[in-house]
Amino acid sequence: MPVVADGSIAGPVADGRMVPLVIIDTTTRPDLDELVRLHDHLSPGDVTYRWGQVDRDDDQVALSLQFIRPIEVRATLLFSIEHEGIIVDAALNIRALYLQPGRPGDRLKHDLHRPKILIETPDDDFRDRWEGVVIQRLTKVIRRQKRMPRAEARQLATEWLDQSRSLSRLRMPT
Repeated sequence: MPVVADGSIAGPVADGRMVPLVIIDTTTRPDLDELVRLHDHLSPGDVTYRWGQVDRDDDQVALSLQFIRPIEVRATLLFSIEHEGIIVDAALNIRALYLQPGRPGDRLKHDLHRPKILIETPDDDFRDRWEGVVIQRLTKVIRRQKRMPRAEARQLATEWLDQSRSLSRLRMPT
């Protein structure tokens, strides 16, 4: 599923921490639109999930979702570490992600009250591997863009990740 926009929402969920949100293009997936619509009117649903790195692509991370209730639906979200790594990192560390159906051009700021669902991801073995995956990829990107030695690029990647995490640890009053 293509991610067309991202953002984050703070509030009573996750003790006031910023929970990442992804808006996915559901133009060809009316079943996902229906899932979110039903979820808004029924009791919370059930979902299983799995994070992983895409084979033979050091920039792609996937989140596979299998919704069981209120209806059965499968979806796989693809994220570029270079462009959306901050969203993946926040989702892994906060252990949650908002999913909102949409279309290309949609943004969270255009309609804050559009239906969305919270997907909690409490534990996954990928979380343990993520640190190495993200640092390795960011180091490669920094080396390509800044033309610097590997050790310096790795240090810069580590600092960027630390700064990103310090922002995601901020809490809003609940």
